[in-house]
Amino acid sequence: MRAGSTVLLTVSVVLLFTVAACSRKSEVGEIKRVISRYNELLIWGYRNLNMNPLQEVATEEQAAKLYHHMAALGEGDARMESVLKKIDFREITFEGRNAATVKTQEIWDFAHYGIKTGDKQIEEKDFVYELTYHLKKEDRKWLVEKVTVIETSDAAVDKPLAGPSGKDRRGQRTPKGEKK
Repeated sequence: MRAGSTVLLTVSVVLLFTVAACSRKSEVGEIKRVISRYNELLIWGYRNLNMNPLQEVATEEQAAKLYHHMAALGEGDARMESVLKKIDFREITFEGRNAATVKTQEIWDFAHYGIKTGDKQIEEKDFVYELTYHLKKEDRKWLVEKVTVIETSDAAVDKPLAGPSGKDRRGQRTPKGEKK
């Protein structure tokens, strides 16, 4: 191979990897935006008893699953208000061009209010979720396909995760030596 051909091949390979890296960086930003929007619409949907807008960033099946949960709360005369206090994107993995998984840790406050009376029924502060979002790309658009709770040893024995204050979701301190 001549020197000119080698240089051209090297430049082409470097350019290809640079374009691919920039493309992935753009995809990561878009995925984070979709998950953030998903959570905004989730909060709005529970507050307003309407999950239809979720179809902007979620598959029809995922939106329907959340609709059924919201409807079950409504049948029990409850409406949920929630606040996402913090989200940490822990890991983003691509499975090909059209699928990705995102692991997050999220801290939420939420309360259930009576639909008829407006009275507060239940309140949780600093509730910590470790989640995996499964996304798929349809028509050049990322959509949340499924959200699952990451199983931990704490979840297996039904202990709430501790929040940043060192207290669990019921305000109890996590005993020393136990996993948070």
